Amino acid sequence: MSQLIPSQIAVEQSLHAILVNFNGKQDITVLFNELSGIIFNEETEFIDRSTQLDSWIEQHPDQADLADIFFDLLMVQFLSAELHDEEYFDSPEWNEIENKTLDKGSEMLNLFLYLSEAKETEVEITMEDFLNEFLLVGEDEFQDEYRIYESLIVNEDLLDADLAGIRAIQKSVKEETGLQAYFVSLVLFFQFIEDGIELAEVAEVLSPFESAILHGMIAFNEN
Repeated sequence: MSQLIPSQIAVEQSLHAILVNFNGKQDITVLFNELSGIIFNEETEFIDRSTQLDSWIEQHPDQADLADIFFDLLMVQFLSAELHDEEYFDSPEWNEIENKTLDKGSEMLNLFLYLSEAKETEVEITMEDFLNEFLLVGEDEFQDEYRIYESLIVNEDLLDADLAGIRAIQKSVKEETGLQAYFVSLVLFFQFIEDGIELAEVAEVLSPFESAILHGMIAFNEN
């Protein structure tokens, strides 16, 4: 692989952290190399890479829980590393991508894109900045975002909550928001960024999926 630019390094390290934390002691070398071959293959069209990713998941059903986050990494790499001008997002190619991938990916794509932008603009990363300056949840025209992230907005003491408190709030997160499965990892990520919590203190009681998402976000941010 040619020399990676910073955004690609972030995607690569995030992918590695996700696989390591989800698969435990299993050797993830083959999985990592196969996924990297899909995500970073700029000679293949995005839609084709998305199809290849679907096929890979079918061949590795034990990794199916990570399908959406893998797609997020594919998308953020495509958007960040393969430079596009503003006009591209009005093009037939982009419209086709949007139409064919509506059911793919997760809300974590927003966090990946936020972290990319924050690093580029050297903005301090906080949950408040993510919600109010990036997602614009306070603006009338972004009420869909408010609905999705309401559980983060209305629980003012969330960043001070212990894991039991976070899980209690998670139960009230509506499944249709797409945030429920990622809620614990997302909150812990911002606690880690803003308050420097000790990951070792919570690692033992996180599920492999929660640990994978949390460490994937941290790795992305640190690279």
